[in-house]
Amino acid sequence: MAHSPAIRRLKKEYTTLLKEPAPGSITRPLETNFLHAHFILYGEVFDDTPYEGGCYHGVLKFPANYPMKPPTIIMRTPSGRFQADQKICFSMSDFHPELWNPMWSIRHILTGLVSFMNSDEITTGGVSASDAHRIQLAKGSLNYCLEKDALAVELFGNELEAMLKEREPCGSAWPPNRPPPKVEVPKVDEPPVRKNRNVSRRSINAKPLQHEEEPKVSDEPPSGSGQNSAKNKKKREKEKRKKLVTKFTTNLSEQVPKFLEVVQSRLSQNDMDVSQYYADHVCWRTETMEEYTELVSALRASVENFTLLIESEIGGRPIATFQMAEGIPFGDRMVDVLEIPAPKDGSPYRSGLEHVEFVISLKDDSQAASSPVNDNTHETKLNDFMAKHPGFVWNTKAKDKEINPDVSLQVELDEFGACSVKFHLLPLAEVIKYEISQGKS
Repeated sequence: MAHSPAIRRLKKEYTTLLKEPAPGSITRPLETNFLHAHFILYGEVFDDTPYEGGCYHGVLKFPANYPMKPPTIIMRTPSGRFQADQKICFSMSDFHPELWNPMWSIRHILTGLVSFMNSDEITTGGVSASDAHRIQLAKGSLNYCLEKDALAVELFGNELEAMLKEREPCGSAWPPNRPPPKVEVPKVDEPPVRKNRNVSRRSINAKPLQHEEEPKVSDEPPSGSGQNSAKNKKKREKEKRKKLVTKFTTNLSEQVPKFLEVVQSRLSQNDMDVSQYYADHVCWRTETMEEYTELVSALRASVENFTLLIESEIGGRPIATFQMAEGIPFGDRMVDVLEIPAPKDGSPYRSGLEHVEFVISLKDDSQAASSPVNDNTHETKLNDFMAKHPGFVWNTKAKDKEINPDVSLQVELDEFGACSVKFHLLPLAEVIKYEISQGKS
């Protein structure tokens, strides 16, 4: 039985985490539901914080279209930082899909969650508590998992019992003794590093140690602390997205008319006049996954200028489709739909316009398709269209698609390079509405 892209991705992540867990964590899926990743957080990641010595059970509930969308994050163990069994608002959770990066993994999420837990940022799903109360909850957290959380025992029973046994020599002392640090033997060609033995243990409210090998996470508070720092950070991120949208919109306004004019001219050389057809939408390719994530996040946040019609995984990569509030004029028509695909693995392209799609069914065409579902109308119209233009080498691999089939050709443009021109019967926005209504997207 074939697994969905989400399950395949998660299986790889679970295998990786089994070999190399994220610091201070153990992660396991439910055997009955691989979309639920349970974890416990413990150990040195909480050193010198009120949570030191604590053991906290939580769950990541992934959507069916992961990694395109972020998970729900819930902590089950009381900590004095988050409400038990309540969803947590966090930049890597489903509260902020506009900030989600499909390149992030469970490792990134747990690393970020630890950093977020060790901060004092106010959030939905968070609670305010004194250090003394959090210390008391940390002291009882291991017994809570063992005695009141049957799922924690089912998934992590051996590890929890091992922790309990390790703490027996400590008695009632708190926090429990830390395990001795790992001693690295220096290479023979490198002199040993002299360490300062007079470093005292920091106070319980000091900032936790940061591990250099871990990726930086977006929820680490900037200089300063409290709500002002969080607000300033969000303000800077908002301004950055706003500038990106302004620059991108300017590029579109300048390049789309020029691109369409060059395409139209190139096709006319082989006696194809596309001026009579509707330029349905254009496609703007991105060079890197980071560029795709930043651009799509910025456009999604700019609701007054762009409306996200759909973002889905096609051919193993995410593709986002937006409708522009102000279309780009070309001739007597407006182009107002934009497709943005993430880059394909092993197929490097520079950023820029990649293809345009034309609707070849005219309004007064009595044989125009009324539904995007592939039928005789689509096949007949596309075959007739290609027959009228025998001077082109046609790509027909998408002519048998179930929904809104198309035919295409490649053109080489001096300013834009190799580009595709596609022809179908119904506008993309109309097709997307149909697919959503039928539960196909």
